[in-house]
Amino acid sequence: MIPTAEFTKWFLLLLAETFGVADTPSGYILDTGQSGLLGTINTLSAEVASAAPTPEQATIASHCGHVLFLLQYFAAYERGETPEPDWAGSWATRIVDDAAWQALRQELQTTYDALMARLQVRDTWPESGVAASLMLLAHCAYHVGEIRQRLMWVTA
Repeated sequence: MIPTAEFTKWFLLLLAETFGVADTPSGYILDTGQSGLLGTINTLSAEVASAAPTPEQATIASHCGHVLFLLQYFAAYERGETPEPDWAGSWATRIVDDAAWQALRQELQTTYDALMARLQVRDTWPESGVAASLMLLAHCAYHVGEIRQRLMWVTA
C-alpha cells in the first residue's frame, strides 16, 4: 500500500504540471512544468480565447469555464457538500472581452490555489477521494490538450 504522503506528492505535482504552475523544468506529462493550463492561457488575448475553429465548437474561453466548473465541483465535494452538476452551464462562457478574460483567468488561479492548499494538508485519501482526484487530473489534462489544439488552429 502506498503511503498517503507519496500519493499526495505525486498527485499534486501532476496537477500542478497540468495547470502549468509546477517548478519543474521538464514535465512528466507535458513539455515543461509551465506548459499546462495557466501557463498557456496567461499569454493569450481575449480575442484568441474567444475564437473557435467553427461556430459550433468550443472556444478556449469555453474550455476554461468548464475547467473552472470542474475545480469548483471537486472543491465542493472536498468541503463535504453535494453540489448539483450543471454540465451545460459549465460551457456557457464562449466569448470574452479583456475584463471577462482577466476575471476568468484570475478565478481559475484562485480556485486552483485554494484547492491545492486544502489537498496539501490531507491526512488520508479514501478510495472515493483517490478516484475523484484521478478523474479531475485526467479531465483537466484532456482540456489542456484541447486548448493547445485550438491555440494551434487560432494562431495558424
